[in-house]
Amino acid sequence: MGRAQILPRHAPAAPLDEPDCLTPLTTADQPREPWDRDFIRVGRSRIEGTGVFAKRRIHRGARIIEYLGERVATDRLLAPVPGAEPARIYVFRLNDNVVIDGARGGNAARFINHSCAPNCQAYAFDDRLYIYALVDIARGDELTFDYKLAAPSGLAADSDRDSHACACGAATCRGTMRQSARDD
Repeated sequence: MGRAQILPRHAPAAPLDEPDCLTPLTTADQPREPWDRDFIRVGRSRIEGTGVFAKRRIHRGARIIEYLGERVATDRLLAPVPGAEPARIYVFRLNDNVVIDGARGGNAARFINHSCAPNCQAYAFDDRLYIYALVDIARGDELTFDYKLAAPSGLAADSDRDSHACACGAATCRGTMRQSARDD
């Protein structure tokens, strides 16, 4: 699936612990950081807060970075906790049952901002999520992908589109980070 998703979090997410679910990556499975650092740097974004930028030219089709973070069962992420205030978090949906929370154990990929005219795309292979260049990216350009935010299944979609307003500044900006009707 590899689609960004906004979910209300009522409590800290619990890691997966069922034997038939995904297990945390072992040290041997961790990506080699040197190739990550050769391509990108984290810095202040004109779009929103922190962003990720090309340190050198990145060719179309290049795998830039693996999107890392804690893997959480969707049902545990959405479990309400008495007395807790709901909070918004952005997670990447890996499949119907698992999301990746880049804010917990993640890497620089969690800072890639949304754009309605993205230069990157996320692809999932063997239960791992990678960010690839959609076009040639020049040195210094900010890396972006289309979040295509969607409400999680079983929950009503937030009708307030302003809460997901887009600030990408692209000529083709939809004005929202939500998925468009043609993406459904």
